[in-house]
Amino acid sequence: MKIFFLVLFFASFAARADLYRWVERESGSVKYSSTPPPWYGDPERERGAPAVEVLRYPAAGKPAAGPASPAGRQSVELEARRTDLLKFFYALPPTTDLASPGVREQVQLYLAISAELDRLDPPGASRRRAQQPPILAALAGRRAP
Repeated sequence: MKIFFLVLFFASFAARADLYRWVERESGSVKYSSTPPPWYGDPERERGAPAVEVLRYPAAGKPAAGPASPAGRQSVELEARRTDLLKFFYALPPTTDLASPGVREQVQLYLAISAELDRLDPPGASRRRAQQPPILAALAGRRAP
């Protein structure tokens, strides 16, 4: 039984290995392996061989979504759009009709972007709520029964 757990323990390390990816020239197929191909790391053999991309396994405790990941890029783009909307709201004169279709549309867009950002980046939700423009508080006050 101890040997079983020992084997299971060491097998878990293999599951965290980096992956190696390359495209075979003859067939055009993409190959993945947990071990590097025979030519990888040998400069002489690498010249005529396909390029190898190493897909690193993220270290424990580090978030997988960074600016280079699709979720990270999406949150960066949404944050930029949210910032543009904040500028729009703060630039509105105090006499603006809040029921106008243009303002209502921008408010709905802002709320949708904020909800998606809260889903993608929950720790930043309190910071975003603190930056909420006063016009949204005015609209929330109107909707209250």
